[in-house]
Amino acid sequence: MFILAQICGIIALILTVISVQFKTKEKIVMCSIFANFVVTIQYFLLNALTGAVISIINTIRCIIFYYYKKKDKKPSLLVLLIFEIIAIVSGIISWQNIWSIIPIIITVIYTYGLWQDNVTIIRITTGIAGFGWTIYNIIVKAYVGAIQEVSQLISAIISLIKNKNKE
Repeated sequence: MFILAQICGIIALILTVISVQFKTKEKIVMCSIFANFVVTIQYFLLNALTGAVISIINTIRCIIFYYYKKKDKKPSLLVLLIFEIIAIVSGIISWQNIWSIIPIIITVIYTYGLWQDNVTIIRITTGIAGFGWTIYNIIVKAYVGAIQEVSQLISAIISLIKNKNKE
């Protein structure tokens, strides 16, 4: 199961890298949805139940936030609160150990960030998510996933610095 989980991690990493090469947001989001799905399988194979459950929620959130954006609307505060509550409750229900707190906290922070219109906040919460998921991935032995998240963290930091210098 461990090797199969790492293969899933490689597939997710490839999908993540490929996704940013697409020119349309629709293709980027669809590729990201598939990457999240493979990450979910990876966590199930590693018996990282909280990570798997939270990844399913993150995939659904991504789809719903995308549809709002496609209609040029921002999800309401109620939608935000529903996703935050679902993440917390699902995390508690799937709780395995103290490390289960990491995906819960990351999801709450990142969901808030994605809900914002401020790109700087999105970048900051992306960096926080990358850092948190890296720690979680190392703990649950999702080593390729950790590499993917370190890449996301570095990308967020570079983006923050690059855009800070432009201001």
